[in-house]
Amino acid sequence: MEKVRSILPDRTDNLFDPVVSLVSSGRPLREAIDMIISAQNGALICIGDVETVLMLGNGGFKIDTPLTPQRLFELSKMDGAIVLSEDLKHIVCANFHLNPDPGIYTSETGMRHRSAARTSAQTNATVIAISKRRVQTTLYRKGEGLTLDTDAILLSKANQGLLALQNLKNTLERASMRLSFLELDDIATVADVSGLMARYCTLLDIAVETERFIDFLGNNSGLLRNQLEEILGGMVDTFLLLIRDYAVTEDADEARQVARALLELESEKDSGTIMQMLGFEKSFADEEHISPRGFRAISRISMLDEVAVSKIIEEYGSLSAIVRDSKDGFDRLENLGVDNVRAIAKSFLQLRSTL
Repeated sequence: MEKVRSILPDRTDNLFDPVVSLVSSGRPLREAIDMIISAQNGALICIGDVETVLMLGNGGFKIDTPLTPQRLFELSKMDGAIVLSEDLKHIVCANFHLNPDPGIYTSETGMRHRSAARTSAQTNATVIAISKRRVQTTLYRKGEGLTLDTDAILLSKANQGLLALQNLKNTLERASMRLSFLELDDIATVADVSGLMARYCTLLDIAVETERFIDFLGNNSGLLRNQLEEILGGMVDTFLLLIRDYAVTEDADEARQVARALLELESEKDSGTIMQMLGFEKSFADEEHISPRGFRAISRISMLDEVAVSKIIEEYGSLSAIVRDSKDGFDRLENLGVDNVRAIAKSFLQLRSTL
């Protein structure tokens, strides 16, 4: 998932990335939360930015004792908030009465959840609200909320996500193969290219959501993370190569910026929008033909490294020119200092025959 994260835009849900591991299964805090829910109690827990949090309320009593699930559970039986150190090593105080600014807007209805949302909006703390009535745990950061599901629900969501990803990957690979066939015949259209890019965006969006479920499962995630990594293997690389094939600029860093912009789009990823993201100012008809540079096709040849691929693309400029010269054995490659030219030509012809 590291390559996926490298092209992810800054989103609201990224606010919670630093705290997912704190409340994942097997962690002391999660154990305490499960104990509170099992006892059908509620709780309000503030983590970090202790000085600012304490300025927003009064009462309670200081404890400054090491945190254990049992201690946290017992203290949750009191009405006030529990304040924890940022490193989760100490319980700073308990039964603390929070008084955040009531003027801060929140869509929450319960008193505990409203206090949690407003406190998180006024501080850098992570605030956890556990509802006694709804048996629901919500994490708050910067005024935004994220529901913490039970392990059973998380496991179900993760498995559903993995199944959806595998099905989408199979469909995407077939579409990718079809586009490769059209590219070699130089008859690919704007609709073919933009449709494949939209599929990549959908796959990566689902992958990020699925990883979040797996992260929350913590020690109970089993082999789910390995399955996710296996499904995503090579997906980001081929997505970036696809962008480099068709974007106005072929620069690798620019391709990452384009990928990030595409993933950030909340509106429908139609062909016109995608072509704009690729840097084109003119409008395109869906059936209009468009030619690739050849990054995706040439990178399939295992004996070529990234430097050799870049040399070939720079020399020929387009996949159609590469196809034409392949019939003569890639004679132009000998002038570029590329080794094993004849073997490369043979591999390229074999690649064409397999599509």
